[in-house]
Amino acid sequence: MIPPNRTVSNAGTDAWGLVDPLPTLLLDPDPDAAAMMASQLRHAGFQTYIAANGSFAVLAARRTHFGAIVVVADLASTAMCNTLRALRDAAPDSWLVLIADPMIDRADEILHELGGDALFAASFTMADLTQRLNTLSNRRRSTS
Repeated sequence: MIPPNRTVSNAGTDAWGLVDPLPTLLLDPDPDAAAMMASQLRHAGFQTYIAANGSFAVLAARRTHFGAIVVVADLASTAMCNTLRALRDAAPDSWLVLIADPMIDRADEILHELGGDALFAASFTMADLTQRLNTLSNRRRSTS
């Protein structure tokens, strides 16, 4: 897979150049699964950081500008929904990509309520996830 990059122009000139995408933050409550997913994302060209829990993810999102935040989330959990709200507040410019585990009936509705941008079922493929992240990395998230 070709590593993601952005082609940008320098303001006021005709010069164009490649810019590395912003890093990705990964929050998965299963540390072994997080390590494996982060490895796969890195292999696909995404500079990926792992947060051990929701509090660390929110702290990281406040300190670092991430292009995307990927969260494996139980959307039926009040604590997880609170974490997702805090992540959205901490990083309004970052794409928030949720992997619902388990998938619930109101997942799309909850995604929008929490300010999420993309939703995958836990049976997602890494190819689908990296394709979506590539697409998002070439766009700026509107905060309005």
